[in-house]
Amino acid sequence: LLDEFASRIYEELDYVKECANGLQVEADMAGLERVVIPKNYPLYCTRKVHVAQWLEGEKLSQSQADDVRELVNVGVVAYLTQLLDKGLFHADPHPGNMLRTPDGRLGILDFGLMTRITDDQRYGMVEAIAHLMQRDYAEIGTDFKNLDFIPADVDVAPIVPALTRVFDAALAGGGAKGIQFNELAADLAQITFEYPFRIPPYFALIIRAIGVLEGIALVGDPDFAIVDEAYPYLSKQLLTDPSERLRSTFRYMVYGREGTFDADRLIDLLRALEAFRMTEKLPSRGQPVTEEALAVVNAAAASVAASGGGGTTPWA
Repeated sequence: LLDEFASRIYEELDYVKECANGLQVEADMAGLERVVIPKNYPLYCTRKVHVAQWLEGEKLSQSQADDVRELVNVGVVAYLTQLLDKGLFHADPHPGNMLRTPDGRLGILDFGLMTRITDDQRYGMVEAIAHLMQRDYAEIGTDFKNLDFIPADVDVAPIVPALTRVFDAALAGGGAKGIQFNELAADLAQITFEYPFRIPPYFALIIRAIGVLEGIALVGDPDFAIVDEAYPYLSKQLLTDPSERLRSTFRYMVYGREGTFDADRLIDLLRALEAFRMTEKLPSRGQPVTEEALAVVNAAAASVAASGGGGTTPWA
């Protein structure tokens, strides 16, 4: 972990690299109209000089505006887009780097401390969340091995009971959507003292970033839960991402390990997708459900009709 932070801090002092990061994040966030990234000017940047657009605004954590809670949600979507879609993650969202602009948008600053997320890591995190929501702890043990929390040559079976205790405690307050991320991270860290379980360097930066974002939100809303806020975005990924791994995860979410169709879970996913579509962009309120979601609804309706209208149907 020390080596990871040391290398990232050294990279943070290279303003040519920070300029390139800023340009990439600006492109990655282009689809989110309530997010504004300052323009960077590579022509004028050197290793020791960074030239970027000045953004007017106030710290999000100190703003008294009525839309702060909404902008925190925008921030959650922005960081999940980086983490689970684009792969270049802003690892330094401290209060000074998140602004509320005068026109009610979220300004994100300072792209020196970043981390890159591989496709395997992105898909692995979504799979782990799906298994967590289903309380499928044996699979979570495998997920953690795939995400490099557990060495590849270690038998996960002895670790699963410890993970079960941690996640059962985390889920006790209202299910997966009620999890407090900082508390869960602290409990997982305790396992490292008893089992061959480690926090991989790339994830240490993710923990730091999401923990800071959650901390800002909790100041204004003690009931804030990062997983609950992330659920609409996760639904969007599951319903629209064409990768086979996420398609498989979607089938698992709807049919479970036993292969039994769960209409309530599908409806929950579709409602979350609609909520995401309605809040993703500034002018998109009232936007109808997307074609992707309608296709899933039609397929589910046909499946239920074929089974005689019952609540469940086997999946082959």
